[in-house]
Amino acid sequence: MIINGPAFKKARESRLLSITELGKKAEVSATVIKNLELGKARRLESIRKVIAAFELTIDEARAQRLIAD
Repeated sequence: MIINGPAFKKARESRLLSITELGKKAEVSATVIKNLELGKARRLESIRKVIAAFELTIDEARAQRLIAD
């Protein structure tokens, strides 16, 4: 799975969430959020948790270009 870091950052900022707030909402660490925004996330489960915290499905995340196969 390819991560679009800048798109994740934009999605977080558009929801007016800090890195820490999103991490708490997604039940992942702030480091995971930082790595996602740098396109360095590796754990699929963490990616899924953040997408769910954005209240998106995997298909919606693909449509918004947050992720690609």
